[in-house]
Amino acid sequence: MRKPRLIISKCLNSEKCRYNGQIYDDKVISLLRKYVDLETVCPETGIGLKVPRNPIRIEKHDDKYKLIEPSSNMDYTSQMTEFAEEFLNNIEDVDGFVLKSRSPSCGIKDVKIYPKSQKCSISKKGQGVFGAKVVEKYSNIPIEDEGRLKNYNIRDEFLTKIFTINNLKCENSILDFHNKNSLLLKSYNEDIYDDLNSIVNKENMDDDDINIYKIKVYEILNSKRDKTRKIRLIKDCFRKYEAYLNEKEIDYFDDLLKLYEKEKMPFSSIMVALQIYAIRFDDKDLLNQTFFKPYPIELISITDSGKGRNL
Repeated sequence: MRKPRLIISKCLNSEKCRYNGQIYDDKVISLLRKYVDLETVCPETGIGLKVPRNPIRIEKHDDKYKLIEPSSNMDYTSQMTEFAEEFLNNIEDVDGFVLKSRSPSCGIKDVKIYPKSQKCSISKKGQGVFGAKVVEKYSNIPIEDEGRLKNYNIRDEFLTKIFTINNLKCENSILDFHNKNSLLLKSYNEDIYDDLNSIVNKENMDDDDINIYKIKVYEILNSKRDKTRKIRLIKDCFRKYEAYLNEKEIDYFDDLLKLYEKEKMPFSSIMVALQIYAIRFDDKDLLNQTFFKPYPIELISITDSGKGRNL
């Protein structure tokens, strides 16, 4: 059976390719190996740089950003750009990327930008040459760095998206996919979800409809799930049980939602509480939703050293 396909920086896979020759074992990648198919890339060794090697960095030359080796003043910008374009143009199928944070080649957000030929860095941060090309070409799929994936919420979103994309590619019936993922899709964007609903409710879906549906799934997964939408969705689900519950049970669940709203309780705890009622009332439709289990439970880890990062 197909697994999510990720392209990751080779150094995150315990391979000896970092500039200083050291091996880095990333915990998230180690956990993922069993559940995804990995392809690795090291853009720096890809353009012929050795291990170990002199450090390279991004410098701002007037209005252009260049990849420079300060010790020799060698400019690798063109070589890296050519490598990135050739590598990305040869990708046949991919569901997401995990790239090395702060890397002048792979970084996607937090790469230091240096003034031309100076030792000090400026406060502005940007992207590495290869990372920028990835973001430019694959803006419709999840792209993260290993630093951000240390944050539970960011990691949860990334895993949810790559496994949902994989499910879309594996499912033979668009209608079955839609029914299983309806709550999950709705939690991202209700307007796009309504468009998806309209497509699957057509009497005769053709290939064009299916293609439009798939494009819109990628679009909806690029939306951000905000707290208000999640709370509204959970309340809608809970409402059908209220007639069978006493006042204390209803008030208790409402208190849980208020704690989540004040960021004093994780959303996962709310979903567990809702699942308990779904089990109690044998609500198979709700229990079959990927909303409650968007990816293998073995990948859930509450260890979080990235608190405070934004999605």
